[in-house]
Amino acid sequence: ALFAVALNHRRDSSSAIVGIHQWDVLDFGEIEKDLAAKISDDDIRGVLCSIDAVNNLKKLRLTNCINITGVGLDPLRGSTIIQQIDLSLVGDHESPMLDPEPLISSVEVVSILDSIIQRGEECSLKHLVFPKVWRNERNTESDFHAFLSRYNELLCSRADVCLKCSCNLPGGGHNMLQMNGRYQYGTQNFTCYDCMNQYCGDCHIDESAYYIEGFCSKCERIYCADCKTVKYCHCCDNDICVDCIDF
Repeated sequence: ALFAVALNHRRDSSSAIVGIHQWDVLDFGEIEKDLAAKISDDDIRGVLCSIDAVNNLKKLRLTNCINITGVGLDPLRGSTIIQQIDLSLVGDHESPMLDPEPLISSVEVVSILDSIIQRGEECSLKHLVFPKVWRNERNTESDFHAFLSRYNELLCSRADVCLKCSCNLPGGGHNMLQMNGRYQYGTQNFTCYDCMNQYCGDCHIDESAYYIEGFCSKCERIYCADCKTVKYCHCCDNDICVDCIDF
C-alpha cells in the first residue's frame, strides 16, 4: 500500500488513501527493499504531500531509500509536528555503512531541517539520525557541521533533564560536535532511538549498567535500558545491542 501511494501520488487514489489512514508514522522499511531502492525524490514528495505530512507526520524513516538526494523532503518544510527523522537509510539492526555511498545530500536536506528547528518553541523535533556518510566527513567548515551546531543549541535551549535523576543534561547539550572521545559525532548521545526519552550518562541501573546503554557498534544507535540491552563484546572490544547480536 505504501509503495502504491508513491507510484500513484499524481492520481486521485492518493486522496482516498489519505482518507483511510492516519499517517503519523511513515517507515519505508515496511515495503520490499528492492522497491524502496527504486523510490525517487518525486515519489517521496508525492507521498508526503498525499498524507499532508507537514500537519500529520510525527516519525519518518527513509529505510532503503538509497536513490534519493533528499530534495523530496521539501513538504516537511516548517513542520511543527515532526518528532523524529531517521535519514540513515537502513533498517533495524543494520549497519549504516552503505556501499556504494548513498546519494542523499546535506546540501539539499539541511535547509529543510533548518526550517523545522527555526520554529523555536513550536518545534516538536526530538531526534535526528543522520547518514553515516555525513557523520564520517567531520568537516568543521561544512553546512552539516554548522547545522549540528544550530540543532545542538536548540536542544540546549530546552533545558532537558534526565528522566531518571531530573538533573540537566551535560552543558554540551548532546555532545553532537565532539569529534573524539566518549561521545559520537553527529549523534544525540543522550536520547534513546526507540522511545526518545533522555538520560544523562551517569545514572546507573546497578554497578554494571547505565540507563542510557550506549552506542551499538553495529547499528550505531543509542538505546535506553528499558528499550534494548547493550552488551560489551570481548572479541571485538565494542558495545553491541543484543538484538544486533541475534539478528
